[in-house]
Amino acid sequence: MSFIAKILGTGAAATIDAVGNAIDRIDTSEEKLELQLKYKQLLLDVEGKYLDYEGKLLDAQKDIITTEAKGESWFQRNWRPLLMLVCIFIVLNNYVLVPYFNIPSAVLDEHIWRLIEVGTGGYIAGRSLEKITDKLAPVLANTKKQK
Repeated sequence: MSFIAKILGTGAAATIDAVGNAIDRIDTSEEKLELQLKYKQLLLDVEGKYLDYEGKLLDAQKDIITTEAKGESWFQRNWRPLLMLVCIFIVLNNYVLVPYFNIPSAVLDEHIWRLIEVGTGGYIAGRSLEKITDKLAPVLANTKKQK
């Protein structure tokens, strides 16, 4: 049920668990088996739609990165690595250079640190997705064919 909780939230997962528990309490075995089958099929359909969505999202992200990489402008092709270099410099400055040389440091707003966290996480995730997209695409295509 963690899959349902992941995509719909814990409240929806608890409701779906309650439906499953209600099905288990039905006395007539034919009705129970029929409802259990429908319940399992519904869960599989939701999971399949979620995987379709994830596949489309990966394709869209891949297209964006590919378009940027093939861009005519030098800046368009290199803005992500440059941004990462700026983030690395900020961290290096505040946590290595300033303490080592015992110089006064500039206090950065909390929003800047949050931006660095999100940017770094997005960059790492984007690069990881870019590297696994070719391997993941056939798996998602096979999932669609099995339906």
